[in-house]
Amino acid sequence: MNFIDTLFVLGTFIGMFSVPLIRLSQYIKAHTRNAHIQTAMDWAGQAVSYVASSDVADSVHKQKAVADLTERIKSNGLAKNFTDEQITAYIDQAIALANKEV
Repeated sequence: MNFIDTLFVLGTFIGMFSVPLIRLSQYIKAHTRNAHIQTAMDWAGQAVSYVASSDVADSVHKQKAVADLTERIKSNGLAKNFTDEQITAYIDQAIALANKEV
């Protein structure tokens, strides 16, 4: 096998496996992002439950829940994955879910 044949075989293997590896990488990133979102939603529910004993609809208590969730996300090294608006939205969703359950 000469050098040209070796390059051809190597190029063929790279071509065959590059698309599946790219798709696998995309799947792993999406799965990880979904796991981060689910974790944030779980924590949002916990933050809302924590302040639920005193009217969660009150903006002071809502801000306390947002602050608690933000702190928990930061302490777990996930701060780069969430914006302040997303965190507030998760708290709003958790409040809506808590109000629906009551």
